[in-house]
Amino acid sequence: MKNIVITGATSFIGVHIVKEYLKNNWNVLAVVRPNSKKINRLPKNDYITIIEMGMEEVEKLKDKFKNIKIDVFYHLAWEGARMPYRDDDILQNENYMYTIKAMKVAKELGCNIFIGAGSQAEYGICVGEIDESCEPRPTTEYGKAKLRAYETLKIMAKENDMKFIWTRIFSVYGVYDYQGTLVMSALDKMKRNESIPLTQCMQSWDFIYVEDVARAMYSLANTPCMDGIYNIASGTSRQLKDFIIDMKDICKSTSKLQFGAIPYNSEGVISFEPNIDKLKKNLGWSCSVEFDEGIKKILKFIN
Repeated sequence: MKNIVITGATSFIGVHIVKEYLKNNWNVLAVVRPNSKKINRLPKNDYITIIEMGMEEVEKLKDKFKNIKIDVFYHLAWEGARMPYRDDDILQNENYMYTIKAMKVAKELGCNIFIGAGSQAEYGICVGEIDESCEPRPTTEYGKAKLRAYETLKIMAKENDMKFIWTRIFSVYGVYDYQGTLVMSALDKMKRNESIPLTQCMQSWDFIYVEDVARAMYSLANTPCMDGIYNIASGTSRQLKDFIIDMKDICKSTSKLQFGAIPYNSEGVISFEPNIDKLKKNLGWSCSVEFDEGIKKILKFIN
């Protein structure tokens, strides 16, 4: 059997990548933080080996796995992805350094495929369609550190003859999502029929269900494709207001949607219209979970 290493294995996206690989009969070497409260997210399975280790110790992986051939290395571990930590330059620089160390370890383990998790935050404030050729202009320290990681890893991978994929992931929703996201917080209020204060929600948005993200991440490692950046999104943008109305209908909620009750911040209306033609062309990939179906999956899980 083949082996993958995945850091951040209990993260929202990480746990679904783990499940995707188990479904395809791989050995999974899951790196999680010591005493992780989320460890019960990982399936009970003979083909999972759990390594409790902080990223400051990532270099020790080469000793733990020195007799194991690693086929794919996923690096998802990254602290401070949400406010106010997104602008903590010290924390974000630590994330950057750990990411560079992770690729060095992957190479020392004989791994030739490295996949990193970037973010839509690397693009910054964009107008209209966003494809991988768009010039990134990150506005947060988080986005800047992600972009810097990509640029450094790209050089390292070329020097070490490694296949390197950098995914820029757009708005993901699904089981195990952070409770403070718009989708999860709105669903919580809708279940209780509470009023929901919102911005005008006029911006274009793209939501992708987490299982589709995991399938894309799996395919990028296991399908012959060109290296580089890949946007991961559904590829179907709609007005954010329409998504919220759909959620209310699915919940059969009587919540009052207070559009316009919250003003936009100083940046104004920020829209995301990701283009995923590169993903489709190289992998023949497309989303399998429509937004309505994804919301029903979450409701089934939390009820």
